[in-house]
Amino acid sequence: MKTRITGMLLIVLFTLSLMGCSFGKSKETANSSNDAAFEYNGVTVSIKDENMDNVFAAFGEPESKEGDNPGFYYTFDSGKVGVSSYIINQIDDEKRQEFPDMISIKDENIKTSKGISVGSTEEEVKAAYGETKGVAIDNMNILTYSYDDYIISFIIDQTVSEIKYTG
Repeated sequence: MKTRITGMLLIVLFTLSLMGCSFGKSKETANSSNDAAFEYNGVTVSIKDENMDNVFAAFGEPESKEGDNPGFYYTFDSGKVGVSSYIINQIDDEKRQEFPDMISIKDENIKTSKGISVGSTEEEVKAAYGETKGVAIDNMNILTYSYDDYIISFIIDQTVSEIKYTG
């Protein structure tokens, strides 16, 4: 469990560090908003959703919920999908809103709008998203594409093992 948490923290820290610089910045921005979303069970889920309704509509009741204010971490689909959220207006229940902040996908059945899923190769990711500098951590390579208001990262261990959307 400690290794999993440490690995997740490394990925989150790396992703956050990219937000403030142009390293890994994709040249494509015209249609980048379209790739902030994916479809699951007939529901479109986006890191840019205005609340968690689409997440729960797509994945159903979470299998677990960890954390506390100002946000939670939910797991779905036997851990193949994880969603962290953040909450605003925590004190006023009528104005309280919960938003997706990070979506982690380990399910090979969920594809990005460009057709990339768990199991895709590094070459397929680069063909779909373009060249970017990767960062190697242990045996993994992380390809990150930053857009104006979100980031999509592909964790590659021989093939894509995880896709992360970060708002």
